[in-house]
This record gives sequence, C-alpha cells and structure tokens, in this order.
Amino acid sequence: MPNKFFRFFQRLVGLPYLLAILGLLMPLASVSCTEQVIAEPSMYEIALGLDLGTELKEPATSLLKKMEEGNPRSIERFKDFIPNFPKMEPMLHLFGIAAALFLAAVFALLAPLGYYASLGSLALGMLSMFSLWAVLSQIGALCNAIGMNVLRVDPGVGIYCASVLILIGTAMNLACIARPIIDDLRAKRSAKNVAEQGKN
Repeated sequence: MPNKFFRFFQRLVGLPYLLAILGLLMPLASVSCTEQVIAEPSMYEIALGLDLGTELKEPATSLLKKMEEGNPRSIERFKDFIPNFPKMEPMLHLFGIAAALFLAAVFALLAPLGYYASLGSLALGMLSMFSLWAVLSQIGALCNAIGMNVLRVDPGVGIYCASVLILIGTAMNLACIARPIIDDLRAKRSAKNVAEQGKN
C-alpha cells in the first residue's frame, strides 16, 4: 500500500466502531413465545429500563394480564427478579459498551501516532463485542430464572450487525499494526541484500 493510501486507510479504521454504535439501535435480542416474537428490544431500551407492560406483543400481553388477575403469586415471583415488574430496572452500565466503542474509534484515529493506539482500539472493540453477547446470555438466564422456560431468546439483528462491524474494525486495526512491522522486515531484508551484494 502506498503511504498516502495507507494514511487514508488509517483514518477509516474508526468508522466501523461508530457504525456499530448505531447498529445497537436495532434489536439486540428477539424474545419469542411458542414461535411468536413477543419482544425485540434494542440495547438502549434495555439500558433505560424496558417496560414489559407496554413493550410486549401478543400473546404475551394477554397472558400477562391473565396472570395478574388470576395468579398474583406468579407476579410476586417475577418481582423477586424484577422488583418493579413489569418495568425492568435500568441497566445504565450497558451504555459503557457504547462508550467503549466510541473510545475504540478515538484510539483508531490516533493510530498514526503509534501502534499502541491500534492495540487499544482493538482491545476495546473486542471487549465490547464479548460484553454484548454476555448481555444476551443474561437475558436468557433471567427468563429461565423466573420460570419462563417457554420463552426463547435469540440474537437480534442489532447484535449481529454490531459484531460484524466490530470484526471489520478489528481486521482493519490488525492491518494497521502489521503494516509497519512488514515494512521494517522488508527494509532489513533489503539492507541485508545490499550488504551481501557489496561483499560480492
């Protein structure tokens, strides 16, 4: 890669991480009951505290109302895990994932100053991706904990979109880290060849 093109390439490395932040506006998870999707919350909706009373789709809404009227004890069980049921507690720490992606983009912009910035960007991006999948796992564990084995939690479009963008950013970061190393090896090899030719 010519130096001018490489510098332009370095400026683009932060873009996938910024797009991943936007990707999290799409559904992080798809919650289904008897093969019918009843909720598709984004990461930001979960972070701000999802109101299950208004966000759930049919048949879950009717089922919830029947449980409230006919079986109040089951609602009390839900409150053991979700104290303000049907309103989930805000999980503001999830905004840390968006912040980590933003910092990954900032470090990527600083990559021309040294490969440590690329390493920082790489680490923050991968940490964000693992955290997203951990959140999805927690949602599934919560459904099982409250005894809702009929609910199925699948990855949503948002988590796939963000993960792909993070992996693109990772590949670009690795290219930025590898380029100086490869150039250095080539320079050493060239110098060695010149020295050997000089001896001959």
